[in-house]
Amino acid sequence: MSGQEEIEATCYALLEKMDRLISTKKGSPKLLILPMYSHLSFDLHTLIYQKTVNGAQKCIVIANIAKKSLTMDGILYVIDPGYSKMKVYYSHTGVDALQVFPISRAAADQCMGCAGITEPGNFYRLYTESVYLDEMLPSPVRDIQRTNLGNVVLLFKSQKIVNLLDLDFMDSPPKEIVIESMH
Repeated sequence: MSGQEEIEATCYALLEKMDRLISTKKGSPKLLILPMYSHLSFDLHTLIYQKTVNGAQKCIVIANIAKKSLTMDGILYVIDPGYSKMKVYYSHTGVDALQVFPISRAAADQCMGCAGITEPGNFYRLYTESVYLDEMLPSPVRDIQRTNLGNVVLLFKSQKIVNLLDLDFMDSPPKEIVIESMH
């Protein structure tokens, strides 16, 4: 999921489906549906790591940014929707915004490694192979290429670096963003 709203909506939909399933099938296994995102309270966050009782299983609905920091034994299934939120700077308006974009192939491959770390697991993608190959970038766009460089320009200027347009960046930002930041 790409953010808190999507995570909460998914948890709600899963809870409704589980309630219907339990009402039609007696003895269905208990499923704890737990959200995980950056602004989650400490109490709810700790539930993710606690052992379940009475044979209940956990379903953790997690944001792409949070899954990079989650290491947990027993993850058997991972479902990747193929989208995440990224901060983008629009130089013509001077505004940063959080936008939903397709993830990169590298991020998709990293996500696949989360399933079955300690035992065999399954990984499901909610996009086709042609989307993976033809529409996803091989690697994510670097932060320096999509964020406001105002602070970076100030730092370089304070270090007496005069010509920032000719500076040899490892991943060069667009020239128009550098020029806009110098203004």
